[in-house]
Amino acid sequence: TAPPTARAARALAREAVDAAARSRGPSGDHPTEPIVRVPDHDAAYMKKVLDSMRLPGGVLVPMVEDAAAAERAVAATRYPRQVDDPADSVDGVRGCAFPFVRASGYGTDPDYMARCREELLVMVQVESARGVESIPEIASVPGVDAVFLGPFDLSCSIGKAGRFDDREVRDLISAAERAVLESGECMLAGFRSGGRGAREMFDDGYSLVCGSVDLGLLRDAARRDLEEALGGVDP
Repeated sequence: TAPPTARAARALAREAVDAAARSRGPSGDHPTEPIVRVPDHDAAYMKKVLDSMRLPGGVLVPMVEDAAAAERAVAATRYPRQVDDPADSVDGVRGCAFPFVRASGYGTDPDYMARCREELLVMVQVESARGVESIPEIASVPGVDAVFLGPFDLSCSIGKAGRFDDREVRDLISAAERAVLESGECMLAGFRSGGRGAREMFDDGYSLVCGSVDLGLLRDAARRDLEEALGGVDP
């Protein structure tokens, strides 16, 4: 059994996940489509996220290093194949409680199972040199919609954390990008890094570019606010 502090942290994380998964934005005119990065490959945790998530939406599964891990991730997001739905090529392991969960409007959406296949984005995150070597196999797994590159983790995996001006780091990221694009099977996604702008990355073949993370935005905003408050006064 996890210690009390770990259980409390996990409970807080669950509350944050629930809030994000339910999010539809500040107004109906511009709805938010939630993408939740789950903490690991735990199928039970993914089920809880998906049972709360309004569609369309997505999940981002971290540290996928081979096709087997990608297959498990996809299976956790999909229901078992149904005999009257031959178009579904993926046989999942997700528990069929959908008539009783928030995601389906507690059973008021009769097309929920089909919508999960069409409107749920499944992204797997490649964050290591080993994962880069396996991208052709990962990208070919049915149900993987996008390979999401974690450039900082990629640099760290070869012992050069954050050194985006290093030739080996640049070559590793370029090899990962090229492998995804050459697969022709799924989208390329990832964080900005090394001074690259979103437009440049879209031109290079990215379909989704993440600019920052919430804690980074909060830190930078707090820093700017402090600088403005001090107004040149020595702290």
